[in-house]
Amino acid sequence: MFNPIVQQNDLSFATMKQIVGVNRNKVTNYYNQVVKHKLVEQFIGPNIQDIEYILNVTKWTIEFFEIISAATVFGTIYDRMKWIIVDHTFCIWLGAVWKCDYGIHMSFIGLMVAMYSLTMSISMQYMDLPPLMIFREIDLNAFRLGLWWSTSKNLFYWYNKKITEKYKEGRYRPIDRVERMKLYDLMIGAETRRVRRSWRWTIRFICLNLMIRIFEIFIKSVKKNMEDKKNMEDKKNF
Repeated sequence: MFNPIVQQNDLSFATMKQIVGVNRNKVTNYYNQVVKHKLVEQFIGPNIQDIEYILNVTKWTIEFFEIISAATVFGTIYDRMKWIIVDHTFCIWLGAVWKCDYGIHMSFIGLMVAMYSLTMSISMQYMDLPPLMIFREIDLNAFRLGLWWSTSKNLFYWYNKKITEKYKEGRYRPIDRVERMKLYDLMIGAETRRVRRSWRWTIRFICLNLMIRIFEIFIKSVKKNMEDKKNMEDKKNF
């Protein structure tokens, strides 16, 4: 189950490294030109502290909403999609219990990583954390995006396959088919729609946060360039 995901991630990383390696000089030159551009220093430079503050508040707010939507996914699958009756466990949503367990475990990992990322990001503003506790926020963000994206592909493929096969035309009489579909919708229809909706919102929040963190790296580069420029001027004056 996990091998195709690992292989797909390895292939994606290899392809990305190849693309970046071929265009490394072009990307570096373009990035340096943007960071050192006069307009950047003119508009971003005087307001860089305010921009950093706004970015911090924005990314924490988005990450907080990501945690809420991820918790909704995890809690709904755990509490409503997986049923334990006496000594038997059922997964009406996907058909097989291990498929529900897969969704529970992956969403729980994504939720825990998001909570750690938010806690670490806020704590670093007010205290010094041990090096072992510090991870790059953009790496944690990219990890969550890959986790939720690959998991959603598997879960909703299984869901669509189950619905297509179980309620396909010709398997039951038309009236029985409609009644069975109504019963399914009555049992977990609302929960299924809630999971799909929250899952999409989780991925949207992660993508939005990723763009903000990329811009944050850009702002840090601008700030470092301004500090280096100021140090050089101070040395000349000295």
